[in-house]
Amino acid sequence: MKRKNVVYFLATACIAGVIGGCGSTSGSGSSDSSKWQEMGEVIPITRENGSGTRSSFAEALGLNIEGVDDQDEITESAQTETSGEDMLRAVAGEKNGIGYVTYSTDLQEGDGAKEITIDGQKAEDETIEEDSYPLTRTLYLAHTSEDKDLETDFINYVTGKGQETVSEFFVPIGGKEVFLSNQASGTLKIHGSTTLAPVIEQLADDYEKENSNAQIEVEVSDSSKGITDVLTGKCDIAMVSRQLYQYETEVLEAEAVAKDGIRVIVNEKNPTEDISMDTLEKIYTGKISKWENTQE
Repeated sequence: MKRKNVVYFLATACIAGVIGGCGSTSGSGSSDSSKWQEMGEVIPITRENGSGTRSSFAEALGLNIEGVDDQDEITESAQTETSGEDMLRAVAGEKNGIGYVTYSTDLQEGDGAKEITIDGQKAEDETIEEDSYPLTRTLYLAHTSEDKDLETDFINYVTGKGQETVSEFFVPIGGKEVFLSNQASGTLKIHGSTTLAPVIEQLADDYEKENSNAQIEVEVSDSSKGITDVLTGKCDIAMVSRQLYQYETEVLEAEAVAKDGIRVIVNEKNPTEDISMDTLEKIYTGKISKWENTQE
């Protein structure tokens, strides 16, 4: 899969004779323990309530509160950011920070942040497609069950020929390469997830070339706001980067458009290269507050 300038910076220099070889990053050898002691406090950074990325992250860690929408057990002391770009900047600017971003986030060497593996698994096409990456999720377009020609045509494009464009951002779900538009006319309003917005904006431009009678308007908010807008008639389709809640599935249809892997990032000065799901859960609930305790 080709994605925009995404470079994974996961290498750690090993200087023979100085530290006596490379120790495991998921455990604390006596020669390396001082590295994490010097790091001090852990600063967890999270997304805002309503964010599909936050909801998916919390769900994977078992932190969602059952029966309560958009609520979880992530510690209130966590720093909050409202987009993947803001998350990246926050982690790059905070030596002790840890955060999470979508697979399509532009992460390059020199940005000040690096991706770390989870339980030895790296977020990449194969691990996401096979669900072996622990923070894999599905991205959706949600809409009412009403039969609308333009809405149906656009979704058919996205889940078919448009999957080639999807592959530039995420892991595609597959679909037919041949597409013949019904040439429905009108304006289609799509609101919601910041994760899905860039690819949907590109798909909207591509679709308008297939159907010159259509105009697609994309408005960015978050997954829950997008769904609310569909239910209240403010838009036609919601971009959703989490599983729909039970009541939502009763009134909306969700079309899978891509698979995504939420990548965990730390400051480039952090010696950590791998972390466990259990340790992530303890960091984001406040049970672990020092970096030295992440290596036990």
